[in-house]
Amino acid sequence: MVAFCRILNERHSTKLRVESFVRWSAWEIAGITKDEFFRTLDEAWFDWKRIPPTEDDLFEKMAQLKKFGEVDIVTGRSMNTVSYARAWLRHHSIPHDSFVRTESTNAKVNLDYDLFIDDSADLMSLLASSLDRYGILYLRPWNRYAPNMPRIFKAKQWDEIPELTQKIIQRKYGRLGTHSP
Repeated sequence: MVAFCRILNERHSTKLRVESFVRWSAWEIAGITKDEFFRTLDEAWFDWKRIPPTEDDLFEKMAQLKKFGEVDIVTGRSMNTVSYARAWLRHHSIPHDSFVRTESTNAKVNLDYDLFIDDSADLMSLLASSLDRYGILYLRPWNRYAPNMPRIFKAKQWDEIPELTQKIIQRKYGRLGTHSP
Protein backbone atom coordinates (compact mmCIF):
# COMPACT_ATOMS: atom_id res chain seq x y z
CA MET A 1 0.00 0.00 0.00
CA VAL A 2 2.98 2.34 0.47
CA ALA A 3 3.83 2.14 -3.23
CA PHE A 4 0.14 2.31 -4.15
CA CYS A 5 -0.24 5.55 -2.16
CA ARG A 6 2.87 7.03 -3.78
CA ILE A 7 1.47 6.38 -7.27
CA LEU A 8 -2.00 7.73 -6.46
CA ASN A 9 -0.59 10.81 -4.76
CA GLU A 10 1.61 11.58 -7.77
CA ARG A 11 -1.21 10.95 -10.22
CA HIS A 12 -4.05 12.71 -8.39
CA SER A 13 -2.21 15.27 -6.19
CA THR A 14 -3.61 13.62 -3.07
CA LYS A 15 -2.00 13.00 0.30
CA LEU A 16 -3.10 9.43 0.92
CA ARG A 17 -1.20 7.24 3.39
CA VAL A 18 -1.61 3.58 4.30
CA GLU A 19 -3.50 4.75 7.40
CA SER A 20 -6.02 6.52 5.13
CA PHE A 21 -7.50 3.18 4.09
CA VAL A 22 -9.76 2.29 6.99
CA ARG A 23 -11.95 -0.13 5.00
CA TRP A 24 -11.28 -2.89 2.50
CA SER A 25 -12.95 -0.92 -0.33
CA ALA A 26 -9.93 1.36 -0.76
CA TRP A 27 -11.11 2.64 -4.15
CA GLU A 28 -13.99 4.44 -2.44
CA ILE A 29 -11.63 6.17 -0.01
CA ALA A 30 -9.24 7.11 -2.82
CA GLY A 31 -12.10 8.43 -4.96
CA ILE A 32 -11.24 6.20 -7.90
CA THR A 33 -12.96 3.35 -9.70
CA LYS A 34 -12.45 -0.23 -8.60
CA ASP A 35 -10.79 -0.88 -11.96
CA GLU A 36 -8.28 1.95 -11.44
CA PHE A 37 -7.62 0.66 -7.94
CA PHE A 38 -6.63 -2.79 -9.20
CA ARG A 39 -4.62 -1.38 -12.13
CA THR A 40 -2.73 0.86 -9.70
CA LEU A 41 -2.04 -2.08 -7.36
CA ASP A 42 -0.57 -3.94 -10.34
CA GLU A 43 1.49 -0.89 -11.27
CA ALA A 44 2.86 -0.69 -7.73
CA TRP A 45 4.08 -4.29 -8.01
CA PHE A 46 5.80 -3.59 -11.34
CA ASP A 47 8.20 -1.44 -9.29
CA TRP A 48 8.56 -4.13 -6.61
CA LYS A 49 11.98 -2.94 -5.42
CA ARG A 50 10.30 0.15 -3.94
CA ILE A 51 7.79 -1.88 -1.91
CA PRO A 52 8.93 -2.08 1.71
CA PRO A 53 8.10 -5.00 4.00
CA THR A 54 5.18 -4.33 6.34
CA GLU A 55 7.54 -4.67 9.32
CA ASP A 56 11.27 -4.63 10.03
CA ASP A 57 13.02 -8.01 10.19
CA LEU A 58 10.16 -9.75 8.39
CA PHE A 59 12.52 -12.56 7.30
CA GLU A 60 13.21 -13.56 10.92
CA LYS A 61 9.55 -13.26 11.89
CA MET A 62 8.40 -15.45 9.00
CA ALA A 63 11.17 -17.97 9.65
CA GLN A 64 9.69 -18.62 13.11
CA LEU A 65 6.58 -20.08 11.46
CA LYS A 66 8.61 -22.83 9.79
CA LYS A 67 8.94 -24.65 13.13
CA PHE A 68 5.20 -25.40 12.94
CA GLY A 69 5.22 -26.95 9.47
CA GLU A 70 4.98 -25.86 5.87
CA VAL A 71 4.46 -22.20 5.08
CA ASP A 72 2.92 -21.25 1.75
CA ILE A 73 2.49 -17.77 0.38
CA VAL A 74 -1.05 -17.56 -1.01
CA THR A 75 -2.20 -14.56 -2.97
CA GLY A 76 -5.29 -13.45 -4.82
CA ARG A 77 -3.31 -10.86 -6.75
CA SER A 78 -3.40 -10.35 -10.49
CA MET A 79 -1.53 -12.86 -12.65
CA ASN A 80 0.35 -9.87 -14.11
CA THR A 81 2.12 -9.33 -10.79
CA VAL A 82 3.04 -12.88 -9.78
CA SER A 83 6.62 -12.74 -11.09
CA TYR A 84 7.16 -9.40 -9.33
CA ALA A 85 5.76 -10.72 -6.04
CA ARG A 86 8.04 -13.76 -6.29
CA ALA A 87 11.03 -11.50 -6.97
CA TRP A 88 10.09 -9.41 -3.91
CA LEU A 89 9.94 -12.54 -1.73
CA ARG A 90 13.36 -13.69 -2.99
CA HIS A 91 14.86 -10.22 -2.53
CA HIS A 92 13.68 -10.06 1.09
CA SER A 93 14.55 -13.75 1.71
CA ILE A 94 11.02 -14.51 2.91
CA PRO A 95 10.99 -18.24 3.73
CA HIS A 96 8.18 -20.29 2.23
CA ASP A 97 7.55 -23.71 0.76
CA SER A 98 5.19 -22.83 -2.09
CA PHE A 99 3.72 -19.82 -3.83
CA VAL A 100 0.02 -20.27 -4.62
CA ARG A 101 -2.16 -17.89 -6.62
CA THR A 102 -5.95 -17.94 -6.38
CA GLU A 103 -8.50 -16.07 -8.46
CA SER A 104 -9.39 -13.81 -5.52
CA THR A 105 -8.74 -13.32 -1.83
CA ASN A 106 -12.01 -15.04 -0.91
CA ALA A 107 -11.12 -18.04 -3.11
CA LYS A 108 -8.39 -18.85 -0.59
CA VAL A 109 -11.06 -20.36 1.65
CA ASN A 110 -11.30 -23.29 -0.78
CA LEU A 111 -7.70 -24.30 -0.07
CA ASP A 112 -6.96 -27.04 2.46
CA TYR A 113 -4.78 -25.31 5.05
CA ASP A 114 -4.72 -25.75 8.81
CA LEU A 115 -4.27 -22.03 9.39
CA PHE A 116 -4.66 -18.88 7.31
CA ILE A 117 -2.80 -15.66 8.10
CA ASP A 118 -4.22 -12.76 6.09
CA ASP A 119 -5.28 -9.12 6.26
CA SER A 120 -8.73 -9.76 4.77
CA ALA A 121 -11.54 -9.61 7.32
CA ASP A 122 -13.83 -11.03 4.61
CA LEU A 123 -11.66 -14.15 4.30
CA MET A 124 -11.62 -14.52 8.08
CA SER A 125 -15.42 -14.27 8.17
CA LEU A 126 -15.65 -17.11 5.64
CA LEU A 127 -13.25 -19.21 7.72
CA ALA A 128 -15.20 -18.48 10.92
CA SER A 129 -18.42 -19.65 9.29
CA SER A 130 -17.03 -23.18 9.06
CA LEU A 131 -16.77 -25.45 12.07
CA ASP A 132 -13.05 -26.20 12.02
CA ARG A 133 -11.15 -23.48 10.18
CA TYR A 134 -8.66 -21.17 11.94
CA GLY A 135 -7.20 -17.85 10.98
CA ILE A 136 -5.02 -15.03 12.19
CA LEU A 137 -6.11 -11.61 11.02
CA TYR A 138 -3.02 -9.44 10.55
CA LEU A 139 -4.32 -6.07 11.66
CA ARG A 140 -3.96 -3.24 9.20
CA PRO A 141 -5.89 0.05 8.97
CA TRP A 142 -8.55 -1.49 6.66
CA ASN A 143 -9.46 -4.32 9.07
CA ARG A 144 -8.71 -2.85 12.48
CA TYR A 145 -12.37 -2.78 13.48
CA ALA A 146 -13.26 -6.27 12.29
CA PRO A 147 -15.54 -8.00 14.77
CA ASN A 148 -14.33 -10.88 16.90
CA MET A 149 -15.06 -14.19 15.21
CA PRO A 150 -14.89 -17.83 16.31
CA ARG A 151 -11.43 -19.41 15.78
CA ILE A 152 -10.05 -16.14 14.36
CA PHE A 153 -7.23 -14.51 16.30
CA LYS A 154 -5.92 -10.99 15.75
CA ALA A 155 -2.26 -9.96 15.54
CA LYS A 156 -1.08 -6.36 15.55
CA GLN A 157 2.46 -7.42 14.64
CA TRP A 158 4.20 -10.45 13.15
CA ASP A 159 5.93 -11.00 16.51
CA GLU A 160 2.58 -12.20 17.91
CA ILE A 161 1.90 -14.76 15.18
CA PRO A 162 4.13 -17.68 16.35
CA GLU A 163 2.55 -17.64 19.82
CA LEU A 164 -0.95 -17.48 18.31
CA THR A 165 -0.03 -20.34 15.98
CA GLN A 166 1.07 -22.42 18.96
CA LYS A 167 -2.26 -21.70 20.71
CA ILE A 168 -4.18 -22.74 17.61
CA ILE A 169 -2.24 -26.00 17.31
CA GLN A 170 -2.92 -26.77 20.95
CA ARG A 171 -6.61 -25.96 20.58
CA LYS A 172 -7.04 -27.83 17.29
CA TYR A 173 -4.90 -30.88 18.04
CA GLY A 174 -4.88 -30.87 21.84
CA ARG A 175 -1.12 -30.79 22.15
CA LEU A 176 1.88 -28.49 21.98
CA GLY A 177 3.72 -30.30 19.21
CA THR A 178 6.20 -28.68 16.89
CA HIS A 179 4.45 -29.87 13.73
CA SER A 180 0.79 -30.16 12.93
CA PRO A 181 -0.50 -33.37 11.33
